[in-house]
Amino acid sequence: VVSLSENRFVVTTDSMIEDHDFRLDWSSGFDLGFKAVATNVADLAAMGAKPIALVVSLAVSKDTKISWLEAFADGLSQALVELAPTASVVGGDLASSDKAFIAVTAHGDLESKAPVLRSGAKPGDLVAVGGTLGKAAAGLALLRSGGSAKEAFDDLVSFQLRPRPPIELGPVAAESGATAMLDISDSLVKDASRIAEQSLVCI
Repeated sequence: VVSLSENRFVVTTDSMIEDHDFRLDWSSGFDLGFKAVATNVADLAAMGAKPIALVVSLAVSKDTKISWLEAFADGLSQALVELAPTASVVGGDLASSDKAFIAVTAHGDLESKAPVLRSGAKPGDLVAVGGTLGKAAAGLALLRSGGSAKEAFDDLVSFQLRPRPPIELGPVAAESGATAMLDISDSLVKDASRIAEQSLVCI
């Protein structure tokens, strides 16, 4: 959270590395552009902030085709239209690397509201989940299987390649009195334990 003279905003950053977070034989440039936006604006929403600006850095191999880069840019654009229409890409960097590397820094406007941190949960609070659970993991398992099953379950694979977190629920939950929030991209159990640890409660 960055304090200004008149207001506060939040900043988050996330990176994706080839062969660790994605594989180019699974994901298109469009997929990766879309996912790069989704993973970052979800973190802004988890603090109750409205996405306003993204800075995108991309490193790719020297033999990457211009068409791949254009598809990546199209994925960024489409994700903003669908998930964060109040935000835009305001800058970034392009570099060369043996493996593809994507880093996004996203900025969110708190609109004069207090940020919802992971440390505010209290005994007796209700645990609520927005969106779906398990579908992205199922999609990843299908991709790893390498079989024809992934075509039969294209909707699950899509959850992995182009996640659509419920960004709009973050500010709504914040305004409705949520005491602690966190994006659960690392699994419900792992991220709930992070809230519990920061808030000194059991979940």
